[in-house]
Amino acid sequence: MSIGNLLERICTRLGEKNKATYVVMAIATVKGICRPTFTMMDKKENPVTKKYTAIREGLTELIAIPVYWASGELAAKLGKALAKPKYFMDKELYKLHKAGQITPDVEKAFNSAKKLAENNKAKLETNLMFIGVCTAALFVIPALCSVAIKPLMGVIQKNHKPEDKRLDVNTLRETSAPLYNPYFQHNDNLKYLSSFNKTSVSGMKVGGV
Repeated sequence: MSIGNLLERICTRLGEKNKATYVVMAIATVKGICRPTFTMMDKKENPVTKKYTAIREGLTELIAIPVYWASGELAAKLGKALAKPKYFMDKELYKLHKAGQITPDVEKAFNSAKKLAENNKAKLETNLMFIGVCTAALFVIPALCSVAIKPLMGVIQKNHKPEDKRLDVNTLRETSAPLYNPYFQHNDNLKYLSSFNKTSVSGMKVGGV
């Protein structure tokens, strides 16, 4: 067997058994692994910020995977429930058939509707599964993430507050010291401003500082 035939058989099998839920679940799994990994590999980003971002990305995909599956399966069951003769024939004729008043016309309409339902069953399941997955991506998952992730991240951020660092005017580096310092230190890069008076002056003064 050649490689081409082997690949053809694999693709055919995957296509026959493939579902919309399998595709989005696979994508969500890859994103749940790769996105946090790439985020943590960013050496230019603050470590605390990287950690929070990676946790949020991982939790989002962790929530998305089961939601995709549940939404797709529920939608497929709805499609299976709609693949009934009653949805493919005239309502009055269906009522007559259900009541047992079966005439040749009623029997013909019912058999035709039954055949249509069987032929369209797979299409209904597939299309509604795709709609269910899209609905989950657009509405269900964002809503669940807002409910579950935001409070959790708030707790994490509350317990791990980053140090409030400010720029030191002497070294031009970040420091934990208060920003206000009434007595500047003299060095080669910073000189006193002689126009400011350090003494306490009360009242109004016009024409100078």
